[in-house]
Amino acid sequence: MTDDSEYRRKRDFERTPEPPATEVSGDVDPLTAPPGETFVIQQHYATRLHHDVRLEMFNGPAPVLVSWAVPKGLPRARGERHLAIRTEDHPMEYATFSGTIPAGEYGGGEVRIFDSGTYEMVGRTEDRITFRLHGNRLQGTYHLVHTGVADGKDQWLALLSEDERPPREDPPPLEPMLATLTDGPFDDPAWGFEPKWDGVRALAVCDTSTRLFSRNGKDVTSGYPELAGLHDRLVALDAVVDGEIVAFQDGRPSFQSLQQRMHVREPRRVEALAKRIPVVFMAFDLLYLDGKDLTDEPLRQRREALEEILVPDDHVQLSPLVEGAGEALYRAAEERGLEGIVAKRLDSRYETGARSRAWLKVKLTFDADVVIVGWTEGEGRRRGRIGSLVMAVYDSEGIRYVGNVGTGFDRAALEDAARRLEAIETSDPPFDRSVIRSSPELRRAHWVEPRLVAVVEHRQLTDAGRLRAPSFKGWRDDKAPQECTFDQLQPAPPRGEP
Repeated sequence: MTDDSEYRRKRDFERTPEPPATEVSGDVDPLTAPPGETFVIQQHYATRLHHDVRLEMFNGPAPVLVSWAVPKGLPRARGERHLAIRTEDHPMEYATFSGTIPAGEYGGGEVRIFDSGTYEMVGRTEDRITFRLHGNRLQGTYHLVHTGVADGKDQWLALLSEDERPPREDPPPLEPMLATLTDGPFDDPAWGFEPKWDGVRALAVCDTSTRLFSRNGKDVTSGYPELAGLHDRLVALDAVVDGEIVAFQDGRPSFQSLQQRMHVREPRRVEALAKRIPVVFMAFDLLYLDGKDLTDEPLRQRREALEEILVPDDHVQLSPLVEGAGEALYRAAEERGLEGIVAKRLDSRYETGARSRAWLKVKLTFDADVVIVGWTEGEGRRRGRIGSLVMAVYDSEGIRYVGNVGTGFDRAALEDAARRLEAIETSDPPFDRSVIRSSPELRRAHWVEPRLVAVVEHRQLTDAGRLRAPSFKGWRDDKAPQECTFDQLQPAPPRGEP
């Protein structure tokens, strides 16, 4: 028998991977058709993101998936009324479909399974269906109310009657886990290896919106409007995702480019910069998913869950993870001009707010977060202006001098630095007189309060405890000065050594 259903007429199965019907399908009346047991909800990135809610019913002896397109998904709170558009019945084979419908085909875009399980029909009237879902994500009772036909579309309203999900766990603190600097790459099947992205760390809190928090807990959402839809790229009710906000220039991460956006919050300037210097959120860990805290789960399981729920696009990407082969990734990072790699034990839990040796960073180019405590006047074209910034870090005895940085500035950066420093001038030097006497470059320095944190690139840490050939990269406001410590400038002992 030929299948001449609307489902078949709308699709070219030579092009789309969607399943053809093995039995004759057709459009039944959902208010009277015998109910089945199966349901599926698919997250569909077509012209607009929507959920396809499908309930098994029978067309004679043949089961079909009676379907509604719900732009906002089923309601999550009582009192919400979400539009649902009745679409053609789908074959039962569609209940497991996940993949890409080619552009130009009906419904072209990505399709992922948001939820599936069994349902029971609670009741039906002449214009209402009441059903209870027993899914992996959704458990509860819902109504679909028929409101009529408008603009050729069969319109319904979806409502939540009772949310029957188990109690949610509290999300973890918004304090990212930090890596420890170490010497040299290595291979080990117990470890995973990722590129080290030269950007700014951020935790994305996602539910019906996206909020971005810096490593010190500041809300930076308004600075990156192109990441506002990150939650829509997750097949999840809610999640907390760890990642890095990165700006690319000529295909490589550029901290200097990102620097132009990091401190801007005025809406018009942010909008203009987002067009000129777009950013990407490179996701690499998952701390919370669908009401469950994942921080005690091993990295391997957190990563698998992240890979399952993330649907990448131009502004949200999954940071690649290579298991075992750290040396090969290190060479690839070197060829691409990346900052380095990060090694992570695959069985490690997420240590909120801790700097751990379960995560190790192996750098190709070294950078350091330092406290700016003063400046010296320049010569030549910089006479009367900043020639260099005085850098310091903290150790067990207090604040420690680690050198001056005078390169890496353009005119705008120098003017910006002058404005920042002028506001925090002080007559009190941060170092002992003995340090100043032994360092001629400090004898005529202008001092400032130790409030500002800068990022500098350098070649190595000398035996005298100075940064060799430092170059200014930019400012950061997501790190407290007291977090800039001398031990972070020194690689940790090799793995296995105290």
